[in-house]
Amino acid sequence: MAQVLSQDEVDALLNAVNDGDSDDLMGGDGGDFDGGDDSDDNIQTYDLTNQDRVIRGRMPILEIIYERFIRSFRVSLSNSLRKISTISMISTDLLKFGEFVNTLPIPSCMCIMRYNELRGPALLVFESKLAYAIIDSYFGGTDRPFTKIEGKEFTMIELSFMKKVMDMAINDLEEAWAPVHRIDAQYLRTEINPQFVGVVPPSDVIIATTLEVEFESASGTIMIVVPYSTIEPIKQKLSSSFQTDNDMADSIWTQAMNEHIKQANATMVVKLGETSITVGDLVTLEKGDIIPLNQEASGEVIVEVEGVDKMKCLIGTHKGNRAVQITQVDKTIRKEMSMAEE
Repeated sequence: MAQVLSQDEVDALLNAVNDGDSDDLMGGDGGDFDGGDDSDDNIQTYDLTNQDRVIRGRMPILEIIYERFIRSFRVSLSNSLRKISTISMISTDLLKFGEFVNTLPIPSCMCIMRYNELRGPALLVFESKLAYAIIDSYFGGTDRPFTKIEGKEFTMIELSFMKKVMDMAINDLEEAWAPVHRIDAQYLRTEINPQFVGVVPPSDVIIATTLEVEFESASGTIMIVVPYSTIEPIKQKLSSSFQTDNDMADSIWTQAMNEHIKQANATMVVKLGETSITVGDLVTLEKGDIIPLNQEASGEVIVEVEGVDKMKCLIGTHKGNRAVQITQVDKTIRKEMSMAEE
């Protein structure tokens, strides 16, 4: 408990303030309680244009998407090389794009693509030793690892083949994203020097997911790099913890349901015309009486499917049978009829 000052001590403090001796009481340097250091070394400026943000929370749906991509691309790569490959996810890191570029060696096989539906870029980076192992295996080699890759340039033939591998990866990536959000990934170009990959400013935050690919005699990494600004519009979908892989659309089940629906029977009725009469006229009808309808015999008539107006047609015959010829399939027929009655 703090000690209460006496009246004499309070008067002494007031006199010291009035005499200008408060510096001695407050620390000797004009009110600085930290020992009198008035330097601005501890003050940091904040740039509002810098994307140095803190991204909180995981994105479990993004991890599910990449797991689906791993399963699909492993099959595609193994079938293409006629060799068993194993792909596993190592890590997912958040860092600035400039820091990421500085970690890439020269040369690096980098696929620059664009997610058209998200209106943002993305990268697919193949480690050099992995790219050479894939090329060597495709042309009949033993996918032996290279010992000296620094400074070795990719030839046009090697880049042409890696373009096929990148196309396979893009297709599998689109299929993995499809149940969550359509991305419409488009290949733009291939770069070797990381300094020429300026898809976003160096200060922008990216999400880099590293996958390890293993063959019998070689291994390497593939990195899927997506700027945070690209997936920010759908971050709620990716952060949801309630959506799982089982909730995603099953194309096989959907196709089977469509086939069963096509086999269902539907009742179709051709409406030759309608009219309204009183009950008195109805009970006095006799054989030979003519009832005028609201539809001309030579004009278009309405076709009902399960009680719903769906088409217009003309009445006629076909091979001796009464038939109709469809002239219009329009969902606005009911609207047109209601406007005509008004």
